[in-house]
Amino acid sequence: MDTKFTWSTNQKGEKALLYKNYLYRLRRENQNGSLIYVRINKSCPRVITLKNDAIIQCDVTRHNHDPRLTEDVQTVFTGLKRRVITDADQSIGKIHEEEVKKICE
Repeated sequence: MDTKFTWSTNQKGEKALLYKNYLYRLRRENQNGSLIYVRINKSCPRVITLKNDAIIQCDVTRHNHDPRLTEDVQTVFTGLKRRVITDADQSIGKIHEEEVKKICE
């Protein structure tokens, strides 16, 4: 099982998990410390369980839709969001320009 994922944010600015081009939102935290993440698309049945920032269980059912964005595009958006939040003193246009330069290199 591929356990590589990245942290992202959803449209509301809440923390989200990005795994294989699909975004997941936190549903609940269990008593044992594990976290249950479900697809942001509510009609999709996929579920991921994390413990200590590692995927310990991943639902094997198929997604009932295509991913919204390719992994590269989603990674760029995630990076832009992080930079806008952490580099609040820089203009969004300047941050965008710098990130685009990184991609084109």
